[in-house]
Amino acid sequence: MPKLTYRMRPILISLLLLSLLAGVSACEQSFETPVQLAEGTYSGHFIRSSPAAKYAAAEVTLVLKDGRFSGSSNISRYPAICTGTYQIKGTTIEFQNECFFTADFDWSLILSGTFHLSASDGDIVLFREFGEGVMDTYRLKK
Repeated sequence: MPKLTYRMRPILISLLLLSLLAGVSACEQSFETPVQLAEGTYSGHFIRSSPAAKYAAAEVTLVLKDGRFSGSSNISRYPAICTGTYQIKGTTIEFQNECFFTADFDWSLILSGTFHLSASDGDIVLFREFGEGVMDTYRLKK
C-alpha cells in the first residue's frame, strides 16, 4: 500500500468529508414522514396568487377515492379539476388528469402534476409554485 504524502492528506480528508455529507443528506431524505390522507369529499377554496396580478378565489370540491379523483369549481375552468388518478409520494401528491381540454384557456389551471401536500385533522393544503412568484393553493376541509 502506498504511503500517504503530505499533499495527499487534504485530498483524502476532503473525499471523506464529501462522503459523510452525502450520507447525511441521504439519511435526511429517507426520514421524510409520508402524509396520511383520508379518502372522501373535500370542499374549500382555490386561489392563484401572484405578485403581478390579483386573482379571485374559487369554491372547489375534490373527491378522493381508491386512487382516483374528481371534482368541480364554481368558476368555469378555474381551476379545471375534472377526473383522473392520484398518488401520494411522501409529502407530495401527483395528479394525472384524464380529461380532454380545448386550447382556449390557461392549461396550467388544470389539476394535474405534482403538488406539495399537508394534512391535519381533516384539513388539507395542496400547493405548487410556478416561476416569478406565481402559486396555486387549494385549502380544503373534509
